[in-house]
Amino acid sequence: MIINDPHKLLPQVIYENWKIPEMVLEVPAHGIPLHFKSVEKLLSIANREAKIIVFRPILPVTSKLGLPSYPILAYLYPQNISAIWQRLRQQLETLIQNNTLDNLPCEVVSELDIDEQLYYFADYYGKAINPSYVRVIVGNTCNLKCIMCPYHSPVFKPSHTTEFFQGKKVISWEMMRRLAKDCGEAGIAILIGSVEEPLLHPQLVEFIQLCRQEGVPKVHLTTNGQLLNETRATALLQAGLTSIDISLDAATPETYSKVRGADFHRVESNIINFLKIREQLGIACEVRTSFVRNRDVSAEEEKRFFQRWLTKVDSIFLLNLAEYQETNMRLNQTSEAVASSLQYYQQQAQGRWPCLFPFLEMAVLPDGRIYYCTETLFRLGFDQDIQSLGDYHQQTLQEIWSGDLFQKLRRDLILNQLDKRAACKDCEIWMSHVINREIKDKCQVLTTTITEIYSQAHLKV
Repeated sequence: MIINDPHKLLPQVIYENWKIPEMVLEVPAHGIPLHFKSVEKLLSIANREAKIIVFRPILPVTSKLGLPSYPILAYLYPQNISAIWQRLRQQLETLIQNNTLDNLPCEVVSELDIDEQLYYFADYYGKAINPSYVRVIVGNTCNLKCIMCPYHSPVFKPSHTTEFFQGKKVISWEMMRRLAKDCGEAGIAILIGSVEEPLLHPQLVEFIQLCRQEGVPKVHLTTNGQLLNETRATALLQAGLTSIDISLDAATPETYSKVRGADFHRVESNIINFLKIREQLGIACEVRTSFVRNRDVSAEEEKRFFQRWLTKVDSIFLLNLAEYQETNMRLNQTSEAVASSLQYYQQQAQGRWPCLFPFLEMAVLPDGRIYYCTETLFRLGFDQDIQSLGDYHQQTLQEIWSGDLFQKLRRDLILNQLDKRAACKDCEIWMSHVINREIKDKCQVLTTTITEIYSQAHLKV
């Protein structure tokens, strides 16, 4: 057997004990040592049949629900195809990525026992796969006090037990520069506007521009739109903003005033102007508007919002109301469209599957702390004990993402050992990655437990 393993990623026992005539074992240079059980599995198959064998790990259920694909970690193939292997390998990788290997003499090995799951998806996951996106919290203030907001609402803020939303906290330009460089080099998207109104940050436009110059593939902004005047709209678009969510939660001035306490006509005018400026500049920036199903807001109001914006923006979000209750964020309703899929995946997982968020994202706070999901951010005002998974003042994003604290969290999620993790133990947001897709009312509709997203194939301003 020819072993092509220039980076010595195979267990030593393989070199010493396995000899399969007329086969090649190739290990790509992804820097992930192979678990001995995985290699034994591959070699056992190759002993029975001379065919192409590919090893790419998956995590049960979680991989089906959107976990980024692990790179292919090993190939076994007959020596008699060595002359065409490099060309064939490229074709195979494309077919595997598209799940179109039907009737080809190739077997993809993906299933893992629990030891292998922990090895690849806890111990080595952060080295194999980058975050899909980084949430950058640019401040702790907002110009509105929306009734449902756990951060700034006059209903909830008096009950805060932490100091995060006291005073004014702003991310530094030095940290912004590091984030732009780190995410640009790694090709990681940036999301801005999770707990704050980002347009209050005086260097936001410069940050977005720097992100794009450094190679950040996507920069997304969530805003209430009150400050999105023509000057800011033009600057954001020219800086390279790739998508924007504008939170409305109303279709009438009366409801907007009750929910958000601000000028409804101003935000509507700002959205329309943003769309016009986008068209004039010819810049591709996805525009979305959102509507939270707040208590005492009628179905008729939701319908009017839907009809008002569906044909104007690229998509609209209808969000089920989330409120902080005792220990966790709770939804006052969930979407029925995903009920059967939820039941199916819970049966597959025999209960709870590992939440995707700590495999997809990290959130950087202005003080350098690192959180790991919307639930942990939701608790910023209420839970002093949430463990930061790193310190961006002292570590790089990659060091944090692949570090011991993220590894331990992923291990606990895989094993469902969450008793000591208050943010995770009673959380419901782990179910939100179950998605239902359908065509309804001539719209493409994506539904989760939290949201319904409507979009049309052909839109006009």
